[in-house]
Amino acid sequence: MNVHDIGRRRRYEDNEFTLRVYPGNIAEGTIYCPVTARKNTSAAEVIETLIYKLQLEKTKCYVLAEVKEFGGEEWILNPSDCPVQRMMLWPRSALENRFSSEDYRFLLREKNLDGSIHYNNLQSWLRVTEERRRMMERGFLPQPPQKDYNDLCNLPDLNEKALLDNLRNRFKQEKIYTYVGTILIAINPFKFLPIYNPKYVKMYDNHQLGKLEPHIYAIADVAYHAMLQRKKNQCIVISGESGSGKTQSTNFLIHHLTALSQKGFASGVEQIILGAGPVLEAFGNAKTAHNNNSSRFGKFIQVNYQETGTVRGAYVEKYLLEKSRLVYQEHNERNYHVFYYLLAGSNEEEKKGFHLQEPEEYHYLNQMTKKPLRQTWDDYYYDSELQDSFSVEGEDLKHDFERLQLAMEMVGFLPKTRKR
Repeated sequence: MNVHDIGRRRRYEDNEFTLRVYPGNIAEGTIYCPVTARKNTSAAEVIETLIYKLQLEKTKCYVLAEVKEFGGEEWILNPSDCPVQRMMLWPRSALENRFSSEDYRFLLREKNLDGSIHYNNLQSWLRVTEERRRMMERGFLPQPPQKDYNDLCNLPDLNEKALLDNLRNRFKQEKIYTYVGTILIAINPFKFLPIYNPKYVKMYDNHQLGKLEPHIYAIADVAYHAMLQRKKNQCIVISGESGSGKTQSTNFLIHHLTALSQKGFASGVEQIILGAGPVLEAFGNAKTAHNNNSSRFGKFIQVNYQETGTVRGAYVEKYLLEKSRLVYQEHNERNYHVFYYLLAGSNEEEKKGFHLQEPEEYHYLNQMTKKPLRQTWDDYYYDSELQDSFSVEGEDLKHDFERLQLAMEMVGFLPKTRKR
């Protein structure tokens, strides 16, 4: 590391960022509280500032929670976690609209004496829901009209049309999960649904499979408790077509398995596994004709637990990487993301030091920018209306490169290793 790298790093760490923390019912009348923080400012220091600004009771214990989607699950930050570093891993759209969007945000929560998090009326909501279910089972309340089956094994007629019609009807009601016995079918809605918040974590905790509406949390919960009761390893296989949501389903599983073992607190193992996501995506994902962020490799994640059920460690292994993409890409497809991140995100000094050029100058990146069309056997021409494969709508390569560097640093890559 030279003097310029050290100076650049110090300037980056000294930059100040504004965090908007939403206190909720803890401070009535306050929608959010702005807090100025640096990259190395801890969650404990942010909470101290909030207690002073909002004039909260110092005898109570508060924690900082991160929500990455509207209606999504809340992940409690440890006192030593740095909120700015976690915020920098958010997508570019969330960073640009973080002062107006509610999708990605920080919340201030109060911790109960038993160590659990106080979620206002969560317990009463669960109690009313359970009472209504029992009254319907006893016949005191009418059963809701069942227009679909949450388990395909219960269909009166097992044929292709009945299966597809049932999945279609459930999808129109935003019921993206359906059982086939112990198998879970997930249909990608291509939007976020508010079914991953603490209410659902509590609802599916230690419940028999099939008693509640199908959910990916139910699969994680059954595997977790089966491991504790039977003292045997459990395996969850996720498969599907490109763009079906395998990566996102994996993230939901890791989140829920960690929530079960850590009671909602984001452990260091969970942070490293999810923090490694941008690194694996940069070196193993590419734009294809049907998916702008297609994983071109398989991933095996092994999470190890102690006998008490807490996470002890994890192991991530990649396999079946599509190596041929390095030297050849089909029409309207690209090489792996990391090449474009490096060429677009490097500053002038880095470009000069590594002798970097424009993407169009490299043979392995400019092969299929235009598709040759043939009118006759002896006549070839190129469709000039087709866009090149270097640009992707909504993509910011410079931001993705900065996000990759921060993710590599959080995972544990040294500066010399990152340069290589």
